[in-house]
Amino acid sequence: MTTVGTATLDDITRLRGLVEKELEGCQNLQAAAQRFSELLFEELVDSAVLLRVFATASFTQLPEMERGFAVRLSQERGFEAELRPSTTVVTLLGTRGRRASWNERRLSKRHLAIPLVRTSFIKTIPMVSRLMSEMGTGVAWVEKQHNNIVVKTMGKMASVLHVDDAREATTADGFKVVPDQDFVSANGVHTVVGLAGAYLNGTVVAVIVFTDERAPAERVNKFMPLINAYKVATMKNVMAGRIFA
Repeated sequence: MTTVGTATLDDITRLRGLVEKELEGCQNLQAAAQRFSELLFEELVDSAVLLRVFATASFTQLPEMERGFAVRLSQERGFEAELRPSTTVVTLLGTRGRRASWNERRLSKRHLAIPLVRTSFIKTIPMVSRLMSEMGTGVAWVEKQHNNIVVKTMGKMASVLHVDDAREATTADGFKVVPDQDFVSANGVHTVVGLAGAYLNGTVVAVIVFTDERAPAERVNKFMPLINAYKVATMKNVMAGRIFA
């Protein structure tokens, strides 16, 4: 398998087995997320530009560096007073891309730890927020159209998001689905794929793949089993609260 658009069911089945095997020995969710990002990027190397894995955690669960990032971000956006110990934070746990600086999550300037506080702020990160919100719908096998974002869900088990054209896609509120259009233009990003799943304790994981190909939605939907494989391999760590190294 080298691209999202050319992946077959046999490719997905093989990769699912590889994910479960490779992630089984990881000691925490962050280690598993980084390994998963590497495995999937290597499989999609001919079209993947950047691949990132996020997960939700409470503010109090964050290590010092991530907690400081969340505080600074809230200060910059003017909602520091609304940050609580229980605030849900979307945290970047794994990253792999074509540039060396994209291969170390702590170098992220915008996405290391995003507090989900204000709706107005969350709307500025449409892809991540959309995936996270879909995990709370509880609607089984429903396909939804949200302007240029197509999401296919399987209850709270898994969700697949497809953005056909990252340059043009906007939300109903007028935000770009991929806010950083400089990143899109500079790297020829076209189709964007999102995978998400929820654990029994409410933790949500989301994987976003930026590609330079145009991959149809029916091809993207085949990747849904991978998020379930990731959840199976990391369930013990998540339920035990082993999120960070």
